[in-house]
Amino acid sequence: MDSRLEQGRWLRIPGPTPLHPDVVAVLPHEMVPHRGPEVQETMARIQPIARKVHGTEKGRVLLWAGTGTSGFEASIVNLLAPGDHVVVTVPGDFGSRFASTAEQLGLNVKRVDVEWGDAVTPDQLKAAIADHGDVKAVMITHNETSTGVTQPLAELAAVARDAGALVIVDAVSSAGALPINMDANGIDWVLSGAQKAWMCPPGLMISALSERALEVAKTQKGYPRVIWDAVAMAEASEQNFHPNTGPLTALFALDAALQALDAEGIDAVFERHRTLAAHFRDGLNKIGVKILAKPEYFSDSVTALLPPEGVGAAAFRDKVRANSGVEIAVGQGKLADTVNRIGHMGWVQQPELDATLEALAGAL
Repeated sequence: MDSRLEQGRWLRIPGPTPLHPDVVAVLPHEMVPHRGPEVQETMARIQPIARKVHGTEKGRVLLWAGTGTSGFEASIVNLLAPGDHVVVTVPGDFGSRFASTAEQLGLNVKRVDVEWGDAVTPDQLKAAIADHGDVKAVMITHNETSTGVTQPLAELAAVARDAGALVIVDAVSSAGALPINMDANGIDWVLSGAQKAWMCPPGLMISALSERALEVAKTQKGYPRVIWDAVAMAEASEQNFHPNTGPLTALFALDAALQALDAEGIDAVFERHRTLAAHFRDGLNKIGVKILAKPEYFSDSVTALLPPEGVGAAAFRDKVRANSGVEIAVGQGKLADTVNRIGHMGWVQQPELDATLEALAGAL
């Protein structure tokens, strides 16, 4: 096995995740005309599979150079205007970052905070919308990477749609690993980053937009926008190129990753993540490691666990690394040194997780 791929087996942080071998193979791709036939053919291949992963037939998947978090700003400046009332679910650090971005951009934000390790319920969201009044959008973190919690997306989105609000979803650590069912759930904007379950290097922000979202963006002039202009990006995307110079290497990588996902079968990919996550949690239970999230909200892509009593998360991470070479992560925000996080998304199979469990047991 290529040493780079062997090394990737031991990268068990929640992102960047190991690169799929087919992705590694295309990274040295030479540059070509950015509006030439090869790029157009690549983007044409990307679109139908990316739609399938998001669960949309009529939506458009747009690809920007950027990280997943840049999707926070892109969604806001296209769909909203300063002063608009929005409600943001905050089940952890990344939900808090979404809310902070909205606040910094001048939106009137109502946060729905819950204990980290828990999820926002539909009743809590409904009450927040009623309390805030005239809510233009609801921002939902589907999978909270800081806590290993998957929120009830379908139920939360239904509450938002019943209130007439746009539904914007942070799917950074769920897209490509968990079903999103964008059309069935009435979601307007789904944002993610290539470095998670998409099995690609960082640097590509992936956003799937509903027809409604694109119509809103055409008339919404609340914010000036150039790079993040979804209308210009969608128009160029229809012709299978970018409105400016596209991130060619990132596009070639995503194309390779999507071909691999499609060959496996999208539903099979979701089932693999469910099976592996359950296997990993069962292994943690057997070695006496406690999980932060409540069982009804366990994530299939990332698990936040508690280090041994009296030991900080950073010290435990360092011990695991020194003993085994397996890389795990510490927490985020207020949980920075009180939880460790393990990624089990993207290019991963049971042997890697068994090796991780062995590494954790050895460090314990």
